[in-house]
Amino acid sequence: MRRLSKKWANYRRRWYYLRMTETTPAGPLYINLEPTNACNLQCYTCSIDGTRKRGTMDLDLFRRIIDQAPAAGVYEVALFMGGEPLLHKDLPYMIKYVEDKGLETRVYTNATLLTREKAEAILDSGLTFLGLSIDGDNKEEYESMRIGADFDEVMANLTTFLELKKERGAEKPYVSLQMIKLLENPNQTIDPAFRARFDGLPIGEMSVRNPHDWRGEKGIIQQKEKGTKYYPCQVFWSAMSIAWDGRVVGCSADLNGKHILGDLQEQSIMEIWNGEQYRLHRRLMKQKRYSELPLCAECHAFWHEKHPRLSLLLQIPPFEQMRLGMRRLRPRKYREELEQQSPGAIRTRKLQPK
Repeated sequence: MRRLSKKWANYRRRWYYLRMTETTPAGPLYINLEPTNACNLQCYTCSIDGTRKRGTMDLDLFRRIIDQAPAAGVYEVALFMGGEPLLHKDLPYMIKYVEDKGLETRVYTNATLLTREKAEAILDSGLTFLGLSIDGDNKEEYESMRIGADFDEVMANLTTFLELKKERGAEKPYVSLQMIKLLENPNQTIDPAFRARFDGLPIGEMSVRNPHDWRGEKGIIQQKEKGTKYYPCQVFWSAMSIAWDGRVVGCSADLNGKHILGDLQEQSIMEIWNGEQYRLHRRLMKQKRYSELPLCAECHAFWHEKHPRLSLLLQIPPFEQMRLGMRRLRPRKYREELEQQSPGAIRTRKLQPK
C-alpha cells in the first residue's frame, strides 16, 4: 500500500478523532521516544518527582521500535520526553537512524550541553526540528526558572550552533526557541534586545507560552482558568509516548510514568495502539467520563473556550492556503498569534514562509 504524505496522514488521524473511533487502522502519527529521563537541571516548572528509575534507552530496543514505526503509520519521532536528550551519548546516531527510515525527527533541549562538538554532530545527523527551551530573556529571570543553568553559557551555545548552521547553509534543522513565562510575570513578551541577539542567524521562530498544568501534579504553578467547553483529548488518536525502558505512558505529560498503557519490550506499537488501555481511554473520553481516568482527571488540556474542531477544519485545504496568504499579508499579527500558541500547537506547525 502506498504511504500517504504526512499532511494527508494527519488529515486521516483527524478524521478518526472527529468520528471518535475506538480502534483505528493507522497507528500514531508521531511518537515521543525518551532517550533518557536523566536531566542536569532542576527547573521550576518541571513535574518530575524522582519516583521513576533513571536510565537510558538501549539501542537494540530503540532500533526495534523504530524499525516497526513506518509500517505502524508513524511519520515523526520526537527524541524527547522527560529528560535532557543530549545526555544520551548516542543521540546523533539515533537521529540519523530515524531519518534514514524516512521519518522526521524532533529534539527539544535546554542547550546547556550544546557544545560545538555536539552542535556539529547534530547538524551532521539530519535532524528535522530543534526546539530550544530558554525560559527567560535575561539572566535573572532565566536562572530562576532553569535552576542549575548559566544564562551566558547557554547563549554562547545557541550562538555557536546557529553560526555553524549558517556557515553550512543548512536548511535543517528548523530552529524554534520556546520561552515559558509564569502567569505572574508582568512581561509576557520577548524583550526586543533578546531578539536582537539572533539578528542574521537562522532561527525560525521565537514563541512565549505559559507553563503546562502537568495534570495537576505541579500545584505550585499558577494556571489560567480552564475552558468551559469539553472536547476529548486528541492525544489518544494521534500520539504515543514511550519511556526509556520501552513502557508506553499515557501521554507526554506523564513524566513520572504513573499510568502505563503497554510495554514495547513485549508488544508491538499496533498491539498497544489498539489494545485495551488505548481503547478504554478513547471510549471514556468520548463519553465524557474523563474523571474515571487517573491520567486525565485533573488535566486542563481538553477544556477550551474556542471550538477545537473548527481549528481542525481550518487546517484542511483550501482553508489552509487562505491562512497562509493572510500570514504573508499580516506578518506582525501572525507573529503575535504564534507567541500565544499552546504547547501542543507546535506539533502541526510547518516551516513558515519567510
